Amino acid sequence: MVVATAEDVDALIDRVRSESPREAPILMDVHLSGDPYTQGLDVGVSDGRGVVRYAGRDWPRGVVSVNEQSSGDEEVAYFYMGHWRGFPANAEIPLELVRAAVKEFMESGGARPTCIRWQPEPWGVSDGS
Repeated sequence: MVVATAEDVDALIDRVRSESPREAPILMDVHLSGDPYTQGLDVGVSDGRGVVRYAGRDWPRGVVSVNEQSSGDEEVAYFYMGHWRGFPANAEIPLELVRAAVKEFMESGGARPTCIRWQPEPWGVSDGS
């Protein structure tokens, strides 16, 4: 799906959220047109919350969103292309921040969004199994 405006971002997130089963929240790739592999976001959408992972020239190994008010040690999993992808429990942030991060990524030409806090992607993040 091609997303060109802030309204398109909201429509995409709303669509993924409404079509995703509650037990299988969806993780999707977001890339700028013409730069599909250099930098991008992995965006997980669940019921009222989500996760964001950024990888780019400045963070080739990736960083994930962090919710400093979150607690818990268990991973959260999002479904991506036939398998589960695990994230730290504190990576889930409110859905409004997920929306803002995607919009900022687009508006900045692919820079890491500054509207959310980041943590280094932990080594050994699992495939969710």
